[in-house]
Amino acid sequence: MQGSIQKRVGKRGVTWTAVVDLPPDPLTGKRRQKRLSAPTKREIEQRVAEHIQAVARGAAADRGKLTVAQFVARWLDSLDGVAPATRRRYADLLRLHALPQLGSRPLGQLSPLDLQQLYADRKAAGLSPTTLALLHNVLHRALQQAVRWDLLARNPAERVQAPRPRAPEPRVWDAAQLARFLAAADQTPDAALWWLACTTGMRRSELLGLHWADVDLDRGTLSVHHARKRGAGGRWELGAPKTRKGRRQLALSPRVVAALRQHRARQRALRLAYGAAYQDSGYVFTTDDGRPLHPNTLQARYRRLIAAAGLPYLPLHGLRHSYATVALASGEHPKIVQERLGHSTISMTLDRYSHVTASMQREAAARFEAVLAQAAAQPRVTNS
Repeated sequence: MQGSIQKRVGKRGVTWTAVVDLPPDPLTGKRRQKRLSAPTKREIEQRVAEHIQAVARGAAADRGKLTVAQFVARWLDSLDGVAPATRRRYADLLRLHALPQLGSRPLGQLSPLDLQQLYADRKAAGLSPTTLALLHNVLHRALQQAVRWDLLARNPAERVQAPRPRAPEPRVWDAAQLARFLAAADQTPDAALWWLACTTGMRRSELLGLHWADVDLDRGTLSVHHARKRGAGGRWELGAPKTRKGRRQLALSPRVVAALRQHRARQRALRLAYGAAYQDSGYVFTTDDGRPLHPNTLQARYRRLIAAAGLPYLPLHGLRHSYATVALASGEHPKIVQERLGHSTISMTLDRYSHVTASMQREAAARFEAVLAQAAAQPRVTNS
């Protein structure tokens, strides 16, 4: 760090000033300086020394006029390796719930009390515990970056009582409702898609990103390698599954294999009918002329199918939850369910479907008690 000290003589007498260099702005790379003043040379030298020590301790001696809103905008721009949908989710959370209250505050003055008050106010306004917890996580991540950029000495989000998420019980259909849905699906060209969704728990993005090259009907398996998600600029594009564990191989039931064979035969007939106008995208689920199926089109077909089956409305993602719930309730090992869903850990599966595991525990307790009762009823053998 460099600086200069100068003596100035004016109408009010002698003053000493110093201009010291600050570390470059970590967001823009521009040079920054700070001006100090004191009535004597000794005092100005002391102030310069104190300033240098403060910066060396990472105390962010000059945070400038950067507001929380300005910092958030630059932080969002700097995010790397984050899916566009996640970036939008972060931006919406901060824009709707944090910046109206904190956006104009200088970043350097942000305190743990400010954040605690924000969470209390948002909770009073009706924000769910899950969304509050996510808001805290996003703020913590952003402010931790401010610390790394020397804009803050400490992360104020580390010193607040973090909101606790309360995951709602997922909405699901039971086995009878799933069977009713699939019976109606068998009367549509999309039967194979719905059988896959209900028997594997694949996400919508994974179903729409599935290629025929990923399917082995002879072996009765498919590999999840891709997902079609909304990308930059709102365009739908092919990317990786949601998590590392999302890359997985799934065994298919004979009924699903049969549905996929019928689907492939229909798709080949359409290719011949359209001739040169057919656009062979390689996807399993497409429009009649071979183009990738748009998520909005799939959603519209799903709604019509629910109405035809006479079932209560369930979000499309609810098919995934329904598969997991029915599988666990039928006695499937949670580890298998975790692997088929592509969850990162088995604890995530057990936590998400705790409404099922609670009944499983009651059944396990009853079975164990029955074993003890059976053992107690056995005649005792004594050595003569």
